[in-house]
Amino acid sequence: MRIGRIVIRFELSLSSIIGIAFIILGIVLSFIAYNAQSELDTIGTTTDPLLQQRIVYLTDVRDAAAISAIGFLFLGLFAVFVLSERSMALGVSESQMIGTARATGEIISALSLKGNSIYLPAKHGLTRERLYVPAPNGRTELPSALSDDLYLNPGKDGSSPGILIEPSGLELLNSIEKETGIPLSGAGMEGAEGALQMLKLGLGMMRDFHFKQRDDRIILRVEYSSLLDACRSVRKEKPDTCRQVACHGCSCLLTALARATGKAVAIERVVNSSDRVEFTLSLREW
Repeated sequence: MRIGRIVIRFELSLSSIIGIAFIILGIVLSFIAYNAQSELDTIGTTTDPLLQQRIVYLTDVRDAAAISAIGFLFLGLFAVFVLSERSMALGVSESQMIGTARATGEIISALSLKGNSIYLPAKHGLTRERLYVPAPNGRTELPSALSDDLYLNPGKDGSSPGILIEPSGLELLNSIEKETGIPLSGAGMEGAEGALQMLKLGLGMMRDFHFKQRDDRIILRVEYSSLLDACRSVRKEKPDTCRQVACHGCSCLLTALARATGKAVAIERVVNSSDRVEFTLSLREW
């Protein structure tokens, strides 16, 4: 819309457009109900059979139009003010997701870490799950003992094996476990998948995800819903994020698998060229 030299742009989502259409339809039906009632008031009480027939017709039109108008107005207002609302929480979550991916990606790149990440369960000195990003590519020997305050550094000469950090999805996993009241430790892969349905049904973060056993590998397929745009941005800008330091949604799933099985979850391969990200994982005794 142009007002003099000022140009105002409106961006409407599909739900907003549908909502406005419902509101307009509700207003039109309200006018129809009002006109029918006005004509009824004009006719008043009569003994004329033709007018009595007209009164019955107008009464039906008034009632049907009034009820439909209320319904369409409610649906329209709901679509405009609820479904189309882009909440601050979602905006913050998307910004955090993209910002974290950028920061961790730059750190991993600066340290010349090439390997795929391994999610470690809370054992061998660890009281919480940790993310291990090895320096070399290929199979890596895991440290035999660790502690919560230990951070390995690869160093310029490559003398150290990699870096240990907290998985970005650990707090999300802990909050889900607390909310559902289901302890995941030792629950197994199926138990973890069942408890984490909250990511789809409760939080609306993901459209779908599945753990699937295939020979000696596990396939994890993930597709975001509310954070899909952020996921696309991360995969486009930092494609190695998925295999090295996954965003908090995928990290939550991978950390949960380590907690539920008590085994190290190693990422073998990631296919993230489409909106459905596919992880090929292996469980390693540790």
